[in-house]
Amino acid sequence: MGNHLIFYDGECGFCDCAVRFFMKIDKKQIFSFAPLQGMTASKMLRDTYPKYKNLDTMILVENYLTDPAIYTEAKAGFRAFWLIGGVWAIPGVFFFLPSFMTNWGYRLVAKNRYLFGIKTSQCPVPPRGQENRFLP
Repeated sequence: MGNHLIFYDGECGFCDCAVRFFMKIDKKQIFSFAPLQGMTASKMLRDTYPKYKNLDTMILVENYLTDPAIYTEAKAGFRAFWLIGGVWAIPGVFFFLPSFMTNWGYRLVAKNRYLFGIKTSQCPVPPRGQENRFLP
């Protein structure tokens, strides 16, 4: 299980592709994943981080087991790249830009994300061998 937790829209095919992409490039397995529609998101966002409980966006909880820091929207994605490191730190540099400069693009894609992928009625099944990286 990773040190960092990414919440994502489990009913969005585009979001599922993004999660699979992060899993592929996350060779050190520093991330765990949980759908926003799941029990982990429901409990953690309701009880621990109520400010974020109604968000319908990517949420990154960095160091979620010890000293959490929370990022949303574009900041979450860029921070994830930064944490993976290596060549992926290059897009991660955009994390350091102000949110107003990066979130417009994120919001445009997020608003239309169901056009990029098939909306599903249930969360996709984790890839074989990666089940332990997903929280309910």
